[in-house]
Amino acid sequence: MLFPVAINLILIFSFVFCEKKNETNEPGERIYTNSIRALSELREVENSYMEHLNNYVGALQRKVKALQVLIDSATHDNLKSKADRIRYVSNPLNSLALVRRAHQDWPKWMAYIRDQEMAKVDIKDMNKFVNLTPNAEDMQEALLGMDRIEHFYDLKSSDMAKGLVAGQQLQTRMSAPDLKALADYMYNQSEYRRAAQWYRLALGAITNPKNKISFKIYEPKQEDIKKMFVISRLHEGSIDNLPDYIRELSKDPQIPLVHLRPKPPPTRVELGCRGMFPPGPQLVCRYNTTASPFMRLAPLKQEEISRNPLIWLYHDVIFDSEIAQLTNNLTRDEMIQGYPDKYRATEKPYRLFHAKVTDDDGSKLDKTLVNRMADISGLDVGNATSLARVNYGLGSYFHEHGDYTDIKLHPELTEEGDRLMTFLFYMTDVPVGGATLFPGANLAIQPRKGSALFWYNLHNDGEPNTLTKHAVCPMILGNRWVLVKSMLYYDQMFKKPCYK
Repeated sequence: MLFPVAINLILIFSFVFCEKKNETNEPGERIYTNSIRALSELREVENSYMEHLNNYVGALQRKVKALQVLIDSATHDNLKSKADRIRYVSNPLNSLALVRRAHQDWPKWMAYIRDQEMAKVDIKDMNKFVNLTPNAEDMQEALLGMDRIEHFYDLKSSDMAKGLVAGQQLQTRMSAPDLKALADYMYNQSEYRRAAQWYRLALGAITNPKNKISFKIYEPKQEDIKKMFVISRLHEGSIDNLPDYIRELSKDPQIPLVHLRPKPPPTRVELGCRGMFPPGPQLVCRYNTTASPFMRLAPLKQEEISRNPLIWLYHDVIFDSEIAQLTNNLTRDEMIQGYPDKYRATEKPYRLFHAKVTDDDGSKLDKTLVNRMADISGLDVGNATSLARVNYGLGSYFHEHGDYTDIKLHPELTEEGDRLMTFLFYMTDVPVGGATLFPGANLAIQPRKGSALFWYNLHNDGEPNTLTKHAVCPMILGNRWVLVKSMLYYDQMFKKPCYK
């Protein structure tokens, strides 16, 4: 039998907030990609690394031409403030380039720096920053995020390469190393047609090197790219068509490659992320004055999203000052990795985001927000004030899942009942991507700062409502912060026996 507190935490959240335990993980492992907050810290680390590197260049004038190329490419923007860093990494192309530079380029530069007989500058501080760089797993997460953005939204790789992402023209273009890294990832995932397209784009993006060292560190070899392009096409095609594949190399990369295998139909989640759900019913907006006595004095703007499942969207229910208190000055070290929990995971566990779960310390803000949820819903929130603050990263995505547990299948969780309803506060606007989907109900809700979704996970008889299964579309642009809490079924036996 689980302890009550442990049961409560499992029921409150639809995922397990914990660092993944792996005996092969290095001590102090950092994963940046799954949080814009963490990616902004990586950008700060890069700023510090570049500052030390600049001092080193000043002491080694013989190498200034080679190293200045790196400095110029990474410090062209003034990204000293947190807001500037967050805006920078909110661009998925910048995020991928940042992770790839830190993972692939910096160690090569360090090897070049060490290989000097005349080096007199202490580089221990620079090594300290290199030790904070993303590991290979983090690099894979960044590439996976870009894979999701392209796949879920059915984007053209040629548009993404030139900074046109989901109709938004970004002030960024992908470099040849970025393009090749993504092509290699697609190849290793057996996405051979997509890999070939990225290889062809990488081939066209190779530029004349400014010097031999720069070419050695940055530019992939043309012959290697051509070879991988042809191999990728052969994986799905025939050796008899080899001359056709070679000719494709010289064609305009803006023209998509022909599918050599049938293209699978999109899933319900993919259709929703692409905005292809049919228009929903025209329901009502009102001021809610009846849920609790407090609402009669301070009614809230309520938008009815759906009647089956029962979903409302409340507007202007969390304030800028509260959001700032919840998100500002929260470091990556204070947050933990979020994974699907064992009760709902239908796929291999993967990192979802970074999260911060507050302790039941009764903090003033926690109590204020929990009481506000009680006023909005008219329900009993229980004794726990734990809230989950969640920050999504580069292409972060949450698969379709239900917040209910179905305690008939898990009797060990019966002490407090299943999760009757869920509150999801949006603490930031998300310009593109990051929508909350209810695929079974053909609903897609775009995050809007200050609003909150409120839905019931169970029918009147306590049985799970499968239409409440929901997902989060991959992030494209922006910084998605949400606040999550659920209310338990048995707590409502005297407060609200039936919600209709």
